[in-house]
Amino acid sequence: MKRSLYAMMALSVLSTLLACKPTVPSKYIQPGELEDILYDYHVAQALASEDHMANYDFERTKYFLAVLKKHGLTQAEFDSSMVYYYGHLDRLKSVYLEVNERLSDEAKSVGTSVSSVGRYSAFSASGDTANIWKDRTDLLLIPRPTMNRFDFKVDVDTSFYKGDSFMFQFMSEYLWQSGSKDAVVCIVTKYEGDSIIQTTNHVSVSGISQVMIPANREQKLKELTGFIYLAASPDDETTRKMMFISQMHLIRFHNKEIKNEAKKDTVQADSVQRSGNARGSLPDTTSGRTNGRSRVQSLPITDGAGEHRMAPRSVNIKKRE
Repeated sequence: MKRSLYAMMALSVLSTLLACKPTVPSKYIQPGELEDILYDYHVAQALASEDHMANYDFERTKYFLAVLKKHGLTQAEFDSSMVYYYGHLDRLKSVYLEVNERLSDEAKSVGTSVSSVGRYSAFSASGDTANIWKDRTDLLLIPRPTMNRFDFKVDVDTSFYKGDSFMFQFMSEYLWQSGSKDAVVCIVTKYEGDSIIQTTNHVSVSGISQVMIPANREQKLKELTGFIYLAASPDDETTRKMMFISQMHLIRFHNKEIKNEAKKDTVQADSVQRSGNARGSLPDTTSGRTNGRSRVQSLPITDGAGEHRMAPRSVNIKKRE
């Protein structure tokens, strides 16, 4: 009886918690509807960019207003909802993940640019061409302090070789009301001898972005770090601005010629070491054949010389009278 009572109480508490789960207030656009709006928005922006109009900003705004009209919304209603989602970034990110998946499926259906992004997803973390990215693959940036920068670091191990080159790649989608868009992607590679190469790229449009890190044929990589930074502006508190990044990859390309040379050098070094230790690992057969009055004297090993031994000799011991 007590167990049944406890079970009923637990069920009641669980029902209360589920009922109290926070939802989007009804006066704002609901997540499902917002997903449809944002999907149409990005499709419309892509159409505006393909038209190559002289007045691109005007055409972009016209396409955006057409999307709002399709969904029966005013710009003020849309903006007020986006202000709410700005304060609940986890919900906005969830919506954008669904939008991005739909955009990717749409690209696959028409065969556009999927090979440029998706073809690297199948690569493992090993091999001559490998996706070595282990961090999060998507993020949402807003041009506000603490929300406008993403830092990352890649661990370097024995699978890296001299002559390796890299490509950092991702998809970006801007939702930008006004003003110029500028995200900075910076990757810093540090090599043996403390030489440093900094590679920087600016992303101002939606689509595929790639940052190429050239090969260093003379020195091996010690450290790879980087960041994505979305510049802030004074009107960001009241203006609709955000950047969604997804499908992040870091592709490492081995230079096969240099890699094979490095492996060959390693094998030769191991062979030399085993050869040098071979005689030292043999048992001392002379010591077992001598008695306590015989001794073996070892000379110190010098560079370029193997171990030398003196032949055992008898030692005469005179008794005291």
